[in-house]
Amino acid sequence: MIRIGFIGLGHNGRAHVRTHQELGASEVAALCDCNEALLHEAAAELGVARTHASAEELCAQDDVDAVSIHTGDPFHKGPFLAAVRSGKHVFVEKPLANTIEDVEAMVKAARAAAPSLKIAVGYVLRFNPVFEAVRELCRSGKLGDIFYLEGDYVHNLLCQANQTDAATGVNWYLEHEKPIVGGGSHPLDLLRWFTGAEIVEAAGCSTGIGFPDMNEDDTQVALFRFDSGAVAKVAAVYAPRMEMASFYNLRVYGTRGTVERDQAALAKDEDDYHPVFRPIEAPRLDGHPYEPEVGDWLEAIEDDRPPRCDLFDGANSTMATLVAAKAMAEGRTLPVPVFSRDSTADARG
Repeated sequence: MIRIGFIGLGHNGRAHVRTHQELGASEVAALCDCNEALLHEAAAELGVARTHASAEELCAQDDVDAVSIHTGDPFHKGPFLAAVRSGKHVFVEKPLANTIEDVEAMVKAARAAAPSLKIAVGYVLRFNPVFEAVRELCRSGKLGDIFYLEGDYVHNLLCQANQTDAATGVNWYLEHEKPIVGGGSHPLDLLRWFTGAEIVEAAGCSTGIGFPDMNEDDTQVALFRFDSGAVAKVAAVYAPRMEMASFYNLRVYGTRGTVERDQAALAKDEDDYHPVFRPIEAPRLDGHPYEPEVGDWLEAIEDDRPPRCDLFDGANSTMATLVAAKAMAEGRTLPVPVFSRDSTADARG
């Protein structure tokens, strides 16, 4: 049984620990968090006796096979580097990192590690049955040639203003969160996954009217160009007075059909210009599908296959949004580098 160490014990980290416990396909070996009070609280709540004060200490343990990283977005790099340098399989939450330089350093370290390591990035929406069905529509050709896509992360996160870390006195959401990266990379990753194409160019604009406590603008809208010729728009909006947008306001436009949220309109023939929208046949889930996400990573380790969203896929989704944030700040269109599983084939931005 695969023995897992968990780093970062906020809401997401605890949810992953509970998911592993419920699945019963792995052993929760140890917990780690830099906040000592939170670490002891989580250990008691989750029934895990063994704790470590630092990621380096946990990753040095010979009886830990894999590490699951759930720290705040700006703090993924340190635990990730410790894990891969110690020969551990890794699950790391999305986005892969919060800066271009950190993504580059993490990819470089992973390339230098054992090629047998299974590294998964937590773009959990890939495991939503509706989005799995949309991908099948795209990849099967039923939508024809894809030419335009949209996806939005419209979510009222004003509560983040109260989430100051008791140990450090820092609210990393207010200090470091980049909405197009932290939120917008969710739908952006779906658009990449649907098309199988890579993003080569990004631009955008933003405003900070809705949530002025944030250092970064709370509303960020990005435009992306794919190497297939398709274009896409992704918005990240952190202060709307509404519930979260249904199915991420997903839209996919192809030459033979269209997807809007959880419905599809497929043309019967070349003369069917206005096909009727019908619900996509797939289960509707509430919340994030952690069980299939965790199960996929564990099966990838056991079966020696890539996880559904491996390091390079996750790096490319994250990098595209980081470049978009930079493009907004600089007021210009920027090229997006693409990481390949073959390092000699990387496309530089």
